[in-house]
Amino acid sequence: MSIFDRFVSKETGGQKRKTVFPASTRQRFSELNEAAIEAKEQYPEDGPIIDDLVWAMKEACQARYKQAMDGDMSPMKAEARFFLSKDRLTAYACLLPPEYDGDGLSLEEFLGDLHYEGIVYGVLKEEIPSKFARGYLHFFPVARGTPPQPGEDGKVVELFRRRGHMRLEVQNGSQVEFGEADQLQPIRKGTVICLIQPPRPGTDGMDVTGLPLPCPPVVSAYVPQGKNISVDRNGQALTAGVDGLLYMEDERFCIQEHQIIEGDLDNFQGTFQIAGDLYIGGNVDGGVHVKASGDIVINGKVGRAQVTSTSGTIRVQQGVYGVKDQTLLTAASQVQSPVMEWAEIEAGTSVIAETISNCVIYCSGTVYAMTGRGLIVNSQIHAANSILCLRVGNLAGGRSRFSVGYPPRILETREQIKADLAMARSTVERLWPPITELRKKGSRISDREKVLLEQLVQQRDLYLKRQEELNEELRTVNRTLDKKSKGRIRCEKLYPFLEVQIGRLTEEIVSIEEKCNIRVEEDSIHLT
Repeated sequence: MSIFDRFVSKETGGQKRKTVFPASTRQRFSELNEAAIEAKEQYPEDGPIIDDLVWAMKEACQARYKQAMDGDMSPMKAEARFFLSKDRLTAYACLLPPEYDGDGLSLEEFLGDLHYEGIVYGVLKEEIPSKFARGYLHFFPVARGTPPQPGEDGKVVELFRRRGHMRLEVQNGSQVEFGEADQLQPIRKGTVICLIQPPRPGTDGMDVTGLPLPCPPVVSAYVPQGKNISVDRNGQALTAGVDGLLYMEDERFCIQEHQIIEGDLDNFQGTFQIAGDLYIGGNVDGGVHVKASGDIVINGKVGRAQVTSTSGTIRVQQGVYGVKDQTLLTAASQVQSPVMEWAEIEAGTSVIAETISNCVIYCSGTVYAMTGRGLIVNSQIHAANSILCLRVGNLAGGRSRFSVGYPPRILETREQIKADLAMARSTVERLWPPITELRKKGSRISDREKVLLEQLVQQRDLYLKRQEELNEELRTVNRTLDKKSKGRIRCEKLYPFLEVQIGRLTEEIVSIEEKCNIRVEEDSIHLT
């Protein structure tokens, strides 16, 4: 501690005195601050490294000052101080002036110091001489590395909207939507579904010390290739492998194969028949008969036509607007349409609609009208399970007939068996008189009459056997009708008139009812 410091320490009660630098040191700090401002203006992107370098140079000046204050007044040679940015992509330099008659620094020495500091890559050989010539206490870059150039990950550009796997057959009526956004997406074989952009590798960089800077790895894009989807020969596109309906499953584009008919089908003579699934882009009308072994999707409307799916589901996107006795839809599974008017419908599992009007429906499962209007009016519906809807009838009146809980055609079957049985009995009764008369002849019967008698007896036996078969069939039907049914009719509102039949029981509802639940309890039809 100097004599001056000791004096101040005593005067301030032993408190350490704040260091006061000589004017030359303060001047150098000021010069460093001005040099930093100038360098930032010239190299604004290097602000952080310049700030760090300022502090490093001030510490160097402080160290020189301390050495002088400790009494070491020996000459100090000019020095080149170098500093690396944190990413090691930039090297800066600043020259400290000589002190106490110390030697200066030549450009050759400066470049040598630069080399021995390990700064060997990206040296700014053309710029250094002019910057060096400016003298001491200036900041200037001496080397710039090459940053790694990132590549580009692979990318898939999807050209079609993602749609879920809209399976035609569903579990209940609320799972089917008929809006435009929910339409199925037909696609032709060879259509491009996605463009595939392969990854583009980047370029490694190098820092100013010559160490490589690896570029980040690139990643190939996930290619959503599913069933019936192909990758083209260049690997740059996903294309449709077959005609059909496009959908997504497990985040992959897939196609359910369908034969596609563009536009309307209304002038085909006879029966248009195919094996497999069928998609029709327009309307079906004009008395045409369409038959397919698989699913049938009609994107338009159905008018005067017959549509048959022998093992699948029929979906009509814009409604069935039929003609009485001339519009028939038959499906082994479901029939789905937002509107069903003036049509006969037969479905193996269920019928799903929003409005049913003036229709005759035979369904081996449940009939749903639970979305949209949820209306059933002026219709005959025979459902093996139940009928679920929001409303039956309307303010204008009308009459509907519902039968539930038994095979949909069981009543027709019973009446047909009765008619066949009556005919068999009548035939047997007509056969008895001629048989009796021929047998009375005894030995006087002629050969021709013997042949006729044998034929009549044979016919009688056949009809008697048929009577037994029909009686057994009738007993089977009656046993079915006698079983307790779990069939239900449920609706939010019911307008008269509705005739209900559950097995052998019938009931006519002639009043307006709310929140109806119609079922059989204790051998009678209850409405709660």
